Amino acid sequence: MKRVSDLNHPFYRPLWRRVLLVAVTGAWACYENFVVKDPMWMVLTAGVFVYAAWVFLIKWVDPEDKPAETVASDGEPSVGAESDENVDRN
Repeated sequence: MKRVSDLNHPFYRPLWRRVLLVAVTGAWACYENFVVKDPMWMVLTAGVFVYAAWVFLIKWVDPEDKPAETVASDGEPSVGAESDENVDRN
């Protein structure tokens, strides 16, 4: 079973869910800031809101769009990737 805290979890793929998560954390931060006015919770919820916005909206890369292997700038596969010419066939 996959963990929900894993940012590559399929739950986070739809845009509307990510926007909803950011909106809920933003509403919670506003509530703490304008209604409760407890400094600790203001900072904590604002931090959660900023982190959620950064991870789910700004820096989000769909897990299916990620390349399967990393390729060096010269076009060669990265270290650890086997190619046919590097395989020892005894």
